[in-house]
Amino acid sequence: MIPPNFMTESKNKFSPSLLSLKSIITWIGMGLLRIISLLPYEILMIFGDSLGLLILKLSPHRKEISIININRCLQKEGDELNQFVKSNFKAVGRGVFEMAIGWWASDKKIKNIKTRLINSHLLENQNKGALLLIKHSTHLELDLRLLSQFFNLTGMYKSQSNAVLNYVMIKARNNYIEESLTNKEGLRAARLIKSEKIFLYAADQDYGLNVSEMVPFFGHHAATVTFPALFCKKNTKIIFADVSNVKGTYEIELKELYSSQNRYEFLKGMNDLYQEFILKEPEGYLWMHRRFKSGLHENIYPKWSSRDKKREKRRLKRQEY
Repeated sequence: MIPPNFMTESKNKFSPSLLSLKSIITWIGMGLLRIISLLPYEILMIFGDSLGLLILKLSPHRKEISIININRCLQKEGDELNQFVKSNFKAVGRGVFEMAIGWWASDKKIKNIKTRLINSHLLENQNKGALLLIKHSTHLELDLRLLSQFFNLTGMYKSQSNAVLNYVMIKARNNYIEESLTNKEGLRAARLIKSEKIFLYAADQDYGLNVSEMVPFFGHHAATVTFPALFCKKNTKIIFADVSNVKGTYEIELKELYSSQNRYEFLKGMNDLYQEFILKEPEGYLWMHRRFKSGLHENIYPKWSSRDKKREKRRLKRQEY
């Protein structure tokens, strides 16, 4: 455990809004999940498979997004595609319990998880900061906890729409991540790296064209966030930290991403690395994100009318102020 970071804690204060009727339902769910997470790892993974199939049945929209992405990136079709989607959603279900383990398990239980660190020399005797790129695996929260066993970490997070989930996530991460910044605090991230901190960042999702450049991803142009490229010209060490579950062992493989003065070439190299490590454990990747939602691909996904209407309502409300 690391000492609490008071700057992060101050951004995550408990408020009365977290006790609304809707929030109480989430609190009950979080409480049950924490209790269930005390079960042995092997049993949790069996439960996870069943939960994943239930999520697949209850989330037709996410299923459709996953099918589009998997077909687009992995060229899977027919029965092969259907079986892969099932395997992927089982991994999503297991990921719910892996998240719980990452958040609440004791250090002793974490150390008992089979883990293998490859190329540790890339961050040994590190006397300056580094940018540590990670991918959105289905077991991301456990990945963070496992990485924290080897390195002192800082990082960036995207606020969750569910206030209770957001509160619980930050509070849990504060136990093993020194400082967590919101995705609007990029300048502070640069300062942390300058002060010899290792900074985690996931650059494999579509964060919008205003902060991205269109770069190939699995052979298709995708909005690729340019934030990591800012560190190329600063001679910052940029390391990809992949965590893949290989036959029950979580392999943490470090690989250096070499800088380039050309932003496009750097981002292309970064996406190539993402592609390489996604293919190492393709079923364990979060395919349900709308990776190609911007630019030329904005109409390939099914409409999410209720959510889109809420977003538009919030956008118009912000314009009133």
